[in-house]
Amino acid sequence: MTRTAEIRVHDVSLSTAMVIAMCDDQEVSRSTGFLWSHDEQVHLVTNWHCITGVNLLTGRYLSNTGARPNCIRVALPTNKLGQKLGYEIPLFDERGDPLWRVHPKAGEQVDIVIIDLPDERERPANYLRMLAKPMNVVNWDRLEPVVGGELFVVGFPRNLHMHGLPLWKRATFATEPGLFVDEPDRRQVWIDCASREGMSGSPVVQVKHAHKLRPHGDREYDDLPSGYAFYGIYSGRVVDPDADRRMDDQLAAQIGIIWPRELIERVVIEGVRDRFRREDQFERTVEARRIF
Repeated sequence: MTRTAEIRVHDVSLSTAMVIAMCDDQEVSRSTGFLWSHDEQVHLVTNWHCITGVNLLTGRYLSNTGARPNCIRVALPTNKLGQKLGYEIPLFDERGDPLWRVHPKAGEQVDIVIIDLPDERERPANYLRMLAKPMNVVNWDRLEPVVGGELFVVGFPRNLHMHGLPLWKRATFATEPGLFVDEPDRRQVWIDCASREGMSGSPVVQVKHAHKLRPHGDREYDDLPSGYAFYGIYSGRVVDPDADRRMDDQLAAQIGIIWPRELIERVVIEGVRDRFRREDQFERTVEARRIF
């Protein structure tokens, strides 16, 4: 009798989705996203620029064709290795208004969006079973973020994957994470990571490896289970060499931006419908600053 080998897959790998932005039947771009739940609704979390097709700093189209997405296709792992559960999610309602939500004050300047995922219960009972779980219900450890601390960015660089599962690319905190505050010019945390296209929207996970000293026996150290903590969402490089040819590509590719978990939670709980419209010229959100 043939026995099926047991395969252990990390929850983060299962909860990370490939996101394909579409303009009707034309593919515009590929990126990454992940699940988040609140009040019995499951959301997809990804970046604003991934679903609008617009560079939020310059207002230029990201696609050479000038196409702007009107829907996204999302692929999530199932109980059948290599087979995905696909969703096609419209980005606009019948009036042309966005269906996603953004930060209540900074809008797209915090490069995070959430959009509702269709109810899994609407699928036939005999359909493939989705294994993904929302990132905020995974059993995380409590780890203190420190500069130089180890991270992994989990996504699909240049559409690379193994049996449909994402790649874990190593990174470290390049700036002091303790300086983060949900205020203008204080929200970004920078990381040192050789990231590439397709990883925008990736979950960022802290990892801490531990060892204990064994005073007796043949081995001096014994490995302990690693600790994992969800930190935030990756949204691209600090300087894109494609946008600024004066920058050296080898340097520009190494420093990336992450937005901490607190910002995702704020978008989920307090987020507002975006005012972006496909047919309009992009207008940057400008936050009102306090005057003391």
